[in-house]
Amino acid sequence: MYVRSLRIENLRAFGKAKLDLLYPQRHLDKAFNDVRPWPPRLPNVNVILGANGAGKSTILDATALALLSPLIASSGYRPFALIRRSNRGEVKRATILADLVLQDQDGAIGPVPGKEVRAELETVIDRRGDVEFVRTTEQPGPIWERMYDDNSTAFFFVGYGATRRVEAVSASDLAVRRKSRLLKYERVASLFEDHFALVPLNAWLPEWRTQNPGGYRQVISLIDSLTPSTIRFSGEIEQGEYLFKHRNVSVPFSALSDGYRAYIGWVGDLLHHLCMGAPRGAKLVESRGVVMVDEIDLHIHPDWQRTIIPKLARKLKNLQFIFTTHSPLVVGTLERANILTVDHGRNGAPVISRPDEETFGLSADQVLRSKAFGLTSTRDPEFSENLNRLSQAAQRGSKGAALQFMREAAIGGAARVDAPNDGTPDPPDWMRQIASKV
Repeated sequence: MYVRSLRIENLRAFGKAKLDLLYPQRHLDKAFNDVRPWPPRLPNVNVILGANGAGKSTILDATALALLSPLIASSGYRPFALIRRSNRGEVKRATILADLVLQDQDGAIGPVPGKEVRAELETVIDRRGDVEFVRTTEQPGPIWERMYDDNSTAFFFVGYGATRRVEAVSASDLAVRRKSRLLKYERVASLFEDHFALVPLNAWLPEWRTQNPGGYRQVISLIDSLTPSTIRFSGEIEQGEYLFKHRNVSVPFSALSDGYRAYIGWVGDLLHHLCMGAPRGAKLVESRGVVMVDEIDLHIHPDWQRTIIPKLARKLKNLQFIFTTHSPLVVGTLERANILTVDHGRNGAPVISRPDEETFGLSADQVLRSKAFGLTSTRDPEFSENLNRLSQAAQRGSKGAALQFMREAAIGGAARVDAPNDGTPDPPDWMRQIASKV
């Protein structure tokens, strides 16, 4: 299953919005008719940008509600403040319509080989007094019965919220987890529940070593290949905890940095669900479905941000990824086809669009000053204001201001004229010559 498009109406801050998404083997159509070359270099990646409060996380929540609406009433999820508040009168209903592409893994067999099998899921949220209810438009046919089967490989979908964390193995009981939440909802629960914990590797992977040696080796290999080159994973375990080689030093998972634990935590949880949901006889990397991660750059070092999405997209090329981020380094690894921006429209409601300028290969500074982020400057505001004052003074004929402007623009706060003996380097001759002609 992949999400082809999503239509949202009256959900939280959104009035009406539509977004078209990339997924593996998507054909070029009018939704992407201005995108060249086609296909994009990362054809399974969608990244949502926007300021805090713009509605990025709402899009992830809407996708989850749409895909799980047949189960949501009995999942353990309670809707709260989903329906948009409006000054023009009380709004009593919100809707989400997901246009899906189904796969053999979902039990769909197309009438023509190679032709997409499409289906729709509509979610309706109604308000009665202070209570909101989520319901779905029932889908006829046996294929949708697989939605209610925990052991089915159909409709694979996982999502991770920005507050994701890994549960302590001592507190992890998979049988108890299954009784408290439906499995398909558990896979996205961290999007809706701030304190929901992910399944730790040592709660399930050790037994796979004997029960499913082939799957075990695949998990070890994938974790090792999806982490940065400075960290290695061989499956070595000590006192019930997996060890990672960080710069050739063995470190237990609990002693890793926040960044490594946050990343390996959700990747390990994803592989757990892939192992449970993969078609019989298929490799894990052949599994199809939807994976969403809020704030993919969470706790991630800038050097790692430049490779994290391309590595995930290429190693798990049959999965459709939907990410949010605030990182210009992440955006610089993407083409405009991969990006959706959420901005506030004239009436204050969010508007979703695709950038009209290319972002792939730009520096972080260029990305921040592009329309994707919309900054006019990446300098400290006070420092930038001082540069503006120096520039204006230089335009009025002050040679000293011109020279100081060039020094500060070149070396920042190190250009302090009030402390000439502090080791600050003098400007080079070429700079003095230019300033003398101003």
